[in-house]
Amino acid sequence: MRTLLILAFILIGFIGKTQVVVDSINGKIYVDRVQKMDLNKKELKDRANRWVAKTYNNSNYVTRINNEDNILTKGAFEIGADYTAYGATVYSSRKVEYTLDLKFKDGRYKIEISDLLFDGTDASMSLAVYFMSLEQYREFSLKAMENYDGIGKKAAIKRIKNDKKFKKDYESQQNYGKKIIPQIIKKLEQIDLSLLNFLKNKDDKDDW
Repeated sequence: MRTLLILAFILIGFIGKTQVVVDSINGKIYVDRVQKMDLNKKELKDRANRWVAKTYNNSNYVTRINNEDNILTKGAFEIGADYTAYGATVYSSRKVEYTLDLKFKDGRYKIEISDLLFDGTDASMSLAVYFMSLEQYREFSLKAMENYDGIGKKAAIKRIKNDKKFKKDYESQQNYGKKIIPQIIKKLEQIDLSLLNFLKNKDDKDDW
């Protein structure tokens, strides 16, 4: 079942004419592909630079590298869904930050969208949780408690060992993941395709 879920997510990327990779083991979701284009390196770089300036409100602030071979910039988007815990349902949002790395050669460019952060923290652990089985999540939760010395530790461990209560917690995590992971995939697809469509536009006209 888990394998089918992973393949379904990857297939979404192919259908959308982009390649969004979902690595469930390491909790990584990213884009990494080379796109051929009938433009030389300078033309590709110049057009991509205009796309970055249009797409990011303060491109000078978020861009880390900008030379003839490479543009490295930072971006962010918002996702969210309802999350149920302890009988209460609230809307839980996430600010997803990412790194966009563009490299250019004559006739092609490479795009990488990676290093996702949830609200400033590495997203890989949170994403990996959404692909865990019930027992994997229980083992993960108990291990996390080993390094926790705060208030409520005993109660938390007791809840983890309670099959009925812990199953509810696990299902809440999984339901939330099923809602936000497709949102992340869609956002990464949109970034990838936005750049591709901009570079394909022969007139390269700005919207006005």
